[in-house]
Amino acid sequence: MSAESQLKLKFNSYRQRTKMPEQLDLRLAASFEQFHQAEQRENSCRPIRGRGTARIALVLCGLMLFGGVVYGAERLWQVTYGATSLEVDIHEGAYESAVFANQTRRVIADIQSQLADNESAMLLIARSNGMTELRMINRPQIFTDIDSWKKAMEPVTSKLTVPGRMPEGYHFAEGRSDSTVGITDSSWVKKYTNVLTKRLKPGEHYAWIKSFNVPNQQAGTVSPELVYQGPKGENDFISITYSPLTPWAQLTSDVGADTRVEHLRVNSVEALYVENRQAYENNSNGYYAYIRWIEVRENEERNMMVQVSTGSPEVTREMLLKVAEGLR
Repeated sequence: MSAESQLKLKFNSYRQRTKMPEQLDLRLAASFEQFHQAEQRENSCRPIRGRGTARIALVLCGLMLFGGVVYGAERLWQVTYGATSLEVDIHEGAYESAVFANQTRRVIADIQSQLADNESAMLLIARSNGMTELRMINRPQIFTDIDSWKKAMEPVTSKLTVPGRMPEGYHFAEGRSDSTVGITDSSWVKKYTNVLTKRLKPGEHYAWIKSFNVPNQQAGTVSPELVYQGPKGENDFISITYSPLTPWAQLTSDVGADTRVEHLRVNSVEALYVENRQAYENNSNGYYAYIRWIEVRENEERNMMVQVSTGSPEVTREMLLKVAEGLR
């Protein structure tokens, strides 16, 4: 059996054992089949030089060794929960300087200072690599005890689980009515990008406008958050964020090449662990890590995405997992 045929058998076996987006699965399979047939035709009239086989082997090794799906210059990680899914796309060429990232963080803080409680704004970021990104910036209402937070949030989100026990040294600091950076709907991205592109002046990187959508709590698009402060300052925290999602929501995160991604389980539910040490837009120390999964809620209008995250490199993956598994 030829090397190409052996690789084809291994590829088909791998596809049967691995979850990946259907369209990407079909495109990979079709590309492999076309390449294999072309190699067979070409090999009938010329010596085999190994170049094609090596290329196929490279793709297959990427699939099998990296854990995510290799596609072009990207790696894609996905966990599906019925009709809904979480996805992390690692873009190998995506990079932003610490200077620009720190500036973006300051811009977000300045926008927040101009909003009232529970108000939102849309921020367009024009990056130096020519890419643009739209973000929803929220100014959440702050709660000083969990009971008041749950009383205000659960009519919008339905029942929320809270940590049973935190790592030593971490105490409840505050509850928030929303996350600082919210989830954007695809229709919002198109609408606000068109508006803000016209407001972006030559040479500038930022343009923003107050949101003219229905308020997040009224629309049910909030992401309430609990924050537990650690003993070592501002970036030493563990937070739990809850985001109601429609049963068919596809939540995608685009991250840079320095990001580490792993599949794991929170109790019996599949989840993704994401870690980055160069994310200066999130924290001045550049670090963030989170575990994210979706709770499928049968017979309810919305599922719940749950995220347990930290800004401290001293909070290990195992500590986050223990918090996640202790929610009740």
